[in-house]
Amino acid sequence: MEMSILSSYIPYIPWVLFYGIALVYIVDSLRSNKHNSYYKEKAEKNAQILAEREKALFATAALNAIILETLDYSEAIKKIASALPQYLGYETGVLAIVNEKKGTLDRVGLSSTSGGFAAVKVLEKPFASIEIKLTASENYCIKAMQERRTLYTNNLYDVVRPALSPENAKIVQEKMNTKTTLIFPLFSKKGKPIGTFIISMSKDYAQISEFEHQTIKNFIDSVQIALNNASLYTLLETATKQLQDANKKLTELDKLKNEFVSVASHELRTPMTAIKSYLWMALNDKGGQLNEKQRYYVERGYNSVDRLIRLVNDMLNISRIESGRIIIDFQSTDLLKLTQEVVEEVLPRALEVGVEILIQKPATLPPVLADPDKIKEVLFNLIGNSLKFTPKGGHITISFSEWDDFVQTKIVDTGSGITSEDIGKLFQKFGLLPGSYITNQTAAGTGLGLYICRSIINLHYGEIKATSEGRGKGATFSFSLKKFKEADLQNVKIEALKEQKDTAELIHAQF
Repeated sequence: MEMSILSSYIPYIPWVLFYGIALVYIVDSLRSNKHNSYYKEKAEKNAQILAEREKALFATAALNAIILETLDYSEAIKKIASALPQYLGYETGVLAIVNEKKGTLDRVGLSSTSGGFAAVKVLEKPFASIEIKLTASENYCIKAMQERRTLYTNNLYDVVRPALSPENAKIVQEKMNTKTTLIFPLFSKKGKPIGTFIISMSKDYAQISEFEHQTIKNFIDSVQIALNNASLYTLLETATKQLQDANKKLTELDKLKNEFVSVASHELRTPMTAIKSYLWMALNDKGGQLNEKQRYYVERGYNSVDRLIRLVNDMLNISRIESGRIIIDFQSTDLLKLTQEVVEEVLPRALEVGVEILIQKPATLPPVLADPDKIKEVLFNLIGNSLKFTPKGGHITISFSEWDDFVQTKIVDTGSGITSEDIGKLFQKFGLLPGSYITNQTAAGTGLGLYICRSIINLHYGEIKATSEGRGKGATFSFSLKKFKEADLQNVKIEALKEQKDTAELIHAQF
């Protein structure tokens, strides 16, 4: 009986097995599809993240290039306005900068994107003329700066009011196809508001990913650095141009001054030389013998005229040096021989005031690269200066030394000396030291001789200096000149040929 019932189900067993296998297959397929869908969705999400990061990387690289390469302020503004919208796919970027003079926030940069081009076409006024008063606190740009935080809005009118009408703002927003506008305040290094960066995009604020928010924040931080760098560079350029203009005017004035001094000095020298000649003739009894009082008056007049002539000559020399008219005729120069010639010329004056001049002759002394005529003027001034300040019975010693490529000439006197405070004044124009004159001179100096010496030595690529242990302890003046080398001579001749100009000679000091 039981076998009969079982045998009746046997024909259905294959079908049961078939349906069982089919069910297992269907369930397994469903599970596989679900599994594949999960991984596909995850892969798509990862691809989206990678795409966002790639855009962010390009935007950051573009801005870094602006920071490093663009120093012109206006050019930096244009590039900044375009960088973020272009690389992150936003519709528009606008950079607005505070204009402190006008008290407004001015639109200065608009992105080169389709949204930017569309906006310009429908604006009711030119983009560059859109100005927002800094007192317009209802404007989101002003509010963002005042509250020092990022704002966003779905209504473009919030960022352009009251410069544009609500109707025009709506048309612009539609043409740009934007839903959200973000406003980022920008600040200087000192925390002062300098403007805002405005981004408009075609998605709602809620759709902006956290990664985008971070990317935009990093971008805005970089924008502030770029603007500060460009601003500083522009200020530096402006200051440099102003200094160049001022220097040009000063150079022109200095040239006019030199021309005036030159002309005036020439005009003064002729009558003063004549006056000095007539006074000399009177002092030497050429027009009859003078009584004591007359001689006193004539001597005072003679000394004053002599001092004026020295002053005029020195001013002429300085005018010629500073105008570049003095040309140095470099050649191989025997410094010892030149010094001996100068000492011979000043010896009568030295005997008159009772001062001994000694030359310490070295065993050998190489020639120097110099203009003998100009160095002679230096020696005249320095030795003459020592004669003025060395009392009767004193002495002046001239010595020479070598080091490296230079020869140094040293003039040491036993005169009145110089304080450390006065050393720095010696080589300045009219560098007369109060209380320094003594009885060896019949007329005061001009205060220009040492300045002329320094100018001449500088033209010789040398150095001049003075030292003293103090009042009553004498003074030492020294100057250095380059040892003669044929190669150096050729170089200075080449430089001289490049500067063809009117030339003039120095007027030598007299004793």
